[in-house]
Amino acid sequence: MDARSTKETNPPQRKLPTKRGYSAAQRRQVTWIAAVAVAAIGLVWMQAPPWVITLIVIPLAAKAAHQVHCEHKRQDDRCLKMLRDADSAVRGWQERWQNLQKETEQTITALSGMRDGVVLLNQNYEIRLLNPAASYLLNLSSSRLYENRVFHEVVRIPALTRAVDASSEGKGPQKLLVEVVIGDSIRPIKARVDRFPSAGNHNLLVTLRDETEAKRIEDIRREFVANVSHELKTPLAAIKGYAETVELAIKDDPKAAAYFLAQIQTQCQRLERLIADMMQLARAQSGRSKMRINAISLRQVIADAIDSNAPVAEAKDIQLTIDLPETDVIAKADHEALLTIANNLISNAIRYTPKDGEINVSCRVEETSCALVVKDTGVGITASDQKRIFERFYRVEKSRSTVDGGTGIGLSVVKNLAEALEGEVSVNSRPGSGSTFEVRLPRGITTPDAPES
Repeated sequence: MDARSTKETNPPQRKLPTKRGYSAAQRRQVTWIAAVAVAAIGLVWMQAPPWVITLIVIPLAAKAAHQVHCEHKRQDDRCLKMLRDADSAVRGWQERWQNLQKETEQTITALSGMRDGVVLLNQNYEIRLLNPAASYLLNLSSSRLYENRVFHEVVRIPALTRAVDASSEGKGPQKLLVEVVIGDSIRPIKARVDRFPSAGNHNLLVTLRDETEAKRIEDIRREFVANVSHELKTPLAAIKGYAETVELAIKDDPKAAAYFLAQIQTQCQRLERLIADMMQLARAQSGRSKMRINAISLRQVIADAIDSNAPVAEAKDIQLTIDLPETDVIAKADHEALLTIANNLISNAIRYTPKDGEINVSCRVEETSCALVVKDTGVGITASDQKRIFERFYRVEKSRSTVDGGTGIGLSVVKNLAEALEGEVSVNSRPGSGSTFEVRLPRGITTPDAPES
């Protein structure tokens, strides 16, 4: 007989649990039950009277039942505590998960709302994150279409891909300025590539910033410096030439010397006007911080501006007329700024209006705003020039011969002051049919204060 047949004829016997297999609670229950059974058997064997058996066995049975009940209650309490601990742990993990999800959503929202582009690459140059700003700056259609794709396959800018390679090779942060061609225009972008460790590997972070506005401001600054240099150089050169001529002619030709001295004075006055206009422009560009906003009477401001410009208009035989409503128009503005706007508009109209022309100054009130309007019968402005006349030092080329000492800053001052007063300026003009300038300002509702000195 082999081992297999022996195993089949003698199946393994089931082992009873040893003392070590029971818990302390189970051993206490068995002990009390055994005590009750032993007491009952002993009393019966001794032929004890029934009342003795009842008196001894029943308390023991009650104690055993109580012990069993207590053990079950303790087990129930332990189970309840375990359930409570488990429930508390589940709630803790749920709270951590919710916090993590909330932080993730906040991070995604912040990246989506950033004006700077952010691109995250892994060590294999695969795109892990590409926010909408980066898609816009790199002229890509949608950020979601490029996730997990290789950066060099998506972005075809050699300088930028070389910077990514250099940073990945441990050559430190890479900073560069690249140009992205978009149709007929070029978008300048400042890029930076950084490498940082992550879970035993390394990732690459590419940040992008649009430099279009910064380049435009730099071009404006450069043009402003060039224009100022030119505007200062012209009268200074004339003054120097006239002074040398006066020095030579003062003894031989006193009349010529007097003429050249008059020209020197004219050029000095031109310099004074240029410096004064530049100071007005600087004040206008400083915004509302240095202004005192009050309820200002447009009627009074127009009257003061007319008084200042009337002698110049009379010298050119230009008729100045006023068209004001019956009730006064109150503007919410700075008195000095509003007077500067009126003076510049009227003097500009006189400068570009030929002899025997007419200039009309009016104002009107609307529900929440009021307007100062200056209309002339001058040379007019072409549509292309209307887009640039509010730039500093810009003059209409074909009208230069009619300019009587203008600096080219007046309309720029008007525009900046109007915007500082939370208003706007517009122009409507056609060549040969005159021009109409209109400045709209917030309407004042209180009694105007007296003009401040």
